[in-house]
Parts: sequence; C-alpha cells; structure tokens
Amino acid sequence: MEHQTLYRKYRPKNFNDVVGQKITIQILKNAINNNQISHAYLFYGPRGTGKTSIAKILSRTINCKKITDGIQCEVCSNCLSSINPNCVDILEIDAASNNGVDEIRELKNKISFVPSELKYKVYIIDEVHMLSTGAFNALLKTLEEPPKHAVFILATTELQKVPLTIISRCQTFEFRKIDSQSMKRKLEEISAKENIQIDDTGIKEIIRYSNGGLRDAIGILEKASAYTNNLIDSSVIRTISGNISEDDLKNFIQNIENKNIDQVLSLINSYYDEGIDLINLCNSVIDYVRNSMINEKKYNKSYCSFIIRLDNVVSMMEKSQNPKIILEASIIEFIIDNEKKQDNYILKNNNTKTKEEAIIENEEILNSDKNSKSFDFENIKEIRVNNTLYDPKKDIISKIRNNWNKIMDLAFDEEFGNLSRMMSSDTRPVAASNSNMILVSKLIGMANQINKELDKVEKIINKVFDFDCKIICISDEEWKNYTLEYKNNKEKFKYTEEKTINNQVQKKKSLKEKAKELFD
Repeated sequence: MEHQTLYRKYRPKNFNDVVGQKITIQILKNAINNNQISHAYLFYGPRGTGKTSIAKILSRTINCKKITDGIQCEVCSNCLSSINPNCVDILEIDAASNNGVDEIRELKNKISFVPSELKYKVYIIDEVHMLSTGAFNALLKTLEEPPKHAVFILATTELQKVPLTIISRCQTFEFRKIDSQSMKRKLEEISAKENIQIDDTGIKEIIRYSNGGLRDAIGILEKASAYTNNLIDSSVIRTISGNISEDDLKNFIQNIENKNIDQVLSLINSYYDEGIDLINLCNSVIDYVRNSMINEKKYNKSYCSFIIRLDNVVSMMEKSQNPKIILEASIIEFIIDNEKKQDNYILKNNNTKTKEEAIIENEEILNSDKNSKSFDFENIKEIRVNNTLYDPKKDIISKIRNNWNKIMDLAFDEEFGNLSRMMSSDTRPVAASNSNMILVSKLIGMANQINKELDKVEKIINKVFDFDCKIICISDEEWKNYTLEYKNNKEKFKYTEEKTINNQVQKKKSLKEKAKELFD
C-alpha cells in the first residue's frame, strides 16, 4: 500500500474532527442547520491552521442529503461522491499556479452549468491572494451575483493582499493559531495510533517549533519518527529542527547580557557552521527572553527593546541572502546601544598604566562620550554627505550601481574578503560626486561597522572601480531624510574641505598635552 503522510492521513473528515477553530466551526454548523449558506466564504490566517481542511469539509457537508447537527452522514450518495478526488462538482483551484485572468474567465464561463451530481457546485480557491489584478477583476462580478447553485470558498494566508472589493463580498472567518493543549492532545493521539514513542518534552518542543500550525507539528512528529526508533525527546526535536539546546541558549543569551561581543560572534559562527537555523535561533531567544521576563517578573525596557529588535531582524533575515551578517550586526548594535558608560573605566580596569597615562586616556573617554558621535561620525558624515550632494554625478553612480556585484571579486581576498562580502550583501551605493560617495545600509549598526573601516572600504572601491574617493555609510532612514532635504533645498549642501576634521584632531591632541602638563 502506498505510504500516506501523517498530516494527510489524519486530516479531519468532518467538523467534529477539527482541532481548534471552535468559533468558526460553530458558526458554520449553525448556518448549515438553519439553511443560511452564503454564496462566498473567505478563510484567512496562518498556515497549517485548517483553512483548506474546513473548506473541503464545508463543501461536502452542504451537499449531504442527511445532515445531522451540521455533520454530514458520510454514507449517502452525495457524501460518497464528494469524497471522490475526481468529483466534478467540487473544484479546487491553486491560485499560486492558476493566477491569470484567462483561468478565472474560464471558470466564470462554466459557472452557469448546474452541478452534475450534487446540490451545490463548490469552488475552493486556495492562496487566493496570488491572483493577478486582472484575475481579481474577473472574479469580482461572479462573486457579486453568482448562480444559486454555486458556492465560493477562498483561502489565504495574506489577507492584506486581497482587494477590499473581494473581501466585502465574502463572509470572512479568521483562523487563529491552534492552542497548545489542543495540539498536545492531537499529537498524543497520532503517536498512540502510529506506535511512536515520544515523551512530554518532545511534544512540548514540537508545539514550540510549529508556532500554532498543526500541519507543521504533525510533519515534525513524522520526521522525528523517521529519524530514530528510540524514544523521541526534546533533544531529538532540536536536532532535526536545526536548533540548540536550552543550556546553549542560556549561554548565548548570557554572553549578550555580559556584552561579550567576541564570544557572541564566535557562537553565531559555530552555530552557522553546524547548520543551525539562525531564524529558529532568533525565535528561540525571543521566546526565552519573553518567558524569563514574564515568569520572573523582571519587567525591563532593555528586554522589551531586544525582543522587538530581534523580531524585526527575523523579518530582515528571511529576505536577506546573508542572514548571518544581519544577525551579527543587529546584536552588536544592541550591545553597543545598551552599553553602560563608565567614566572611570580605564582607572578601574587597567592597573598597569601609569597614573598620567590613565588620566590622559580617561580624558579621551570622557571626551569620547561627549564628542565621539559629533567628531568621529556626525561631523565626518555631514561633511562627506554635503560634499557628495553638492555636485552629484549621475554617470559615476550609475556605473558603480550597475557593476556593484563586482565587489564580490574580492570575496576571498585575504585582506578585503570579509568586508567585500558585507558590502556586497548589505550596502548599496546611492550617490557620488567626483571625490565622494555615499553608501546606504539597512541597519545603523552595519553602517557603523562599515564606517569603522573606511580606509579599507575606499581601497576596495578604488581597486574594483578605479575610483579614488572619500566614502561614508549611512542608514536607510538617514538617506530618506537627506533626499527629502535635497529635494526641498539643494543649495543647502555646501562643499567643505576635510581639513576641518584635521583641525578638530589637533584640538583633541591639545587636551592630551594639557593633561601631560599636570605632571611636568
């Protein structure tokens, strides 16, 4: 007998078999009992929560000849016919692969045909948000005035992509993530029937990874049973799901809390080499920090900021070709942003220095706290942005933009490799003059990392594009502000010689000299 995957084998056959979605089920059963069947339904919610399964159950139930309390009899001729995958009166359309206007027009032309065997002709359109604009327009009139024998059931994971004109013509149902207890009972039931040995820790881990999607949970259970014939526990689930142990997770978070950047980067690198899913890692960190904060009642603004930041990073990692770099830059940025300022850091932590050297370096740190942003970053940034936008050259920036992927020619260079890969994946050139260029990065932290190695960056640009220039890297948000300013007032941007920066360096040096004079 041909093997059938567990999620298909245990797909619910009637409303009573459905796990979760109690409100939706009750409304649909009441509507069927009261003969108040709508001409169009729209099911929306996360994947694996039962949208397609309930659409199939609904299509069979409304065609049953002997409905009892909203449940089909499963023995009448209509029930037997509707279960057949080749039933011509229940049509399933995958909008992801049939999203053109021609397919919907063909459906529209055939909709007037009465059912061959059943009472209703049901059209289930899965992933309806994938339809083209033309296809939606073709579907619109049909949804508004369908024949009495036709019922549409639309399903989507992305409601925001469905036009409001379509939504307004359907009875909508939100499918929520399935609760943990319901999932636990279902997984235990399947495990018992399939003779799968799994303990509570393994089930708990499956529920955590499946994120409210029962189909995903059953899929993980089936994969685990194929991986080992022994008892399935949390460690097995973590192994097949590409995640780390709870002890490793605690260690990782502790290093972030201790602001140990080198160790954090080393751990991320080792996880990456071991094939750990970094997006799963982020989600595990979010869950752990959240649970620690709630359970221990340690309500901390920094924790909340970290959770929100990591959640945004997950979205960025899903779209990026280099998720590892995005994660590294984000955590570095978080640690730097939350680092406590200690005015007497040098005096406390460097006892080998003379008192004179400590005071001089302490003076630098004090000045750095007050002026580093204005000198090291802000002043350089303002000067170089101004010098670029004072006389921008479209031909230069167009040439560099069109050939930006050539940066990867240095990807394996011993000196420039790491920086070249970072620039290629997470920065883009947006403006250039004869002597300056602006790069933009999605993250402020990444921009700061680039700005720390401007000498190397400029060498890379010169080496790849034969363009000798001064460079500055800014964030997307900053670039939007600059472009708005430029549109409103181009004359604001003035050219400034960078000797101004050198003058500020001289002023800083004089502070050292004054400190030394105290001991002369």
